[in-house]
Amino acid sequence: MTIGKGVDWGVDGEMPADVIVCDTDRTLSMALRDGREAVVVGGDMATTIGARRVAEIGRTGRRLPVDLLDVELIHRDRHRVCVAASHVMIHGARRRGGPLRGEVYWVMNSQYYDGRDLVPRGHPNDGRLEVLSVDPRMGLRQRLLAWSRARTGRHLPHPCLSVRSTTEVAIECAGAVVLVDGVGVGRADSVRVRVRADGGAIWI
Repeated sequence: MTIGKGVDWGVDGEMPADVIVCDTDRTLSMALRDGREAVVVGGDMATTIGARRVAEIGRTGRRLPVDLLDVELIHRDRHRVCVAASHVMIHGARRRGGPLRGEVYWVMNSQYYDGRDLVPRGHPNDGRLEVLSVDPRMGLRQRLLAWSRARTGRHLPHPCLSVRSTTEVAIECAGAVVLVDGVGVGRADSVRVRVRADGGAIWI
């Protein structure tokens, strides 16, 4: 069950012996994809939940259910699926300016991306995803300033940035570069992301 307003998140218990220690968002998504439970010690999910130490296996910890993102990519009639724990980023190819030009999207399950507080209202177990999009008319100087301000969440509100909360999003992106949990997974002409509520569990 996803977190409710005014309700404590997670339950206390003894950490299982086969829990996987994950120091990146990508290793976390791979562990949760395979049905394992994990301790996060690095990456944007760790920043989001405030994990500051390695929980000790065999000791009492707190088990936190988290959502996952099911990602479908289509490029030139090729279909690919993968799972994200924290985020999906979509931007133009480097020769087109990369993330510094054109439309850019972040589909977020965590609150943070690369240490930036991109979606301050995001929560990894609310049954929803947050979509931050950059207007293609936003200039280079504005983008760099917003990226700097995002360290503390001060990039919002902004007329060229929009955030919406939903359970599923489909983005047409004409050969854009896609990163899943910070790792490039290739190009896509369209990307569909759906929330899988309570898709995994992490320990702190």
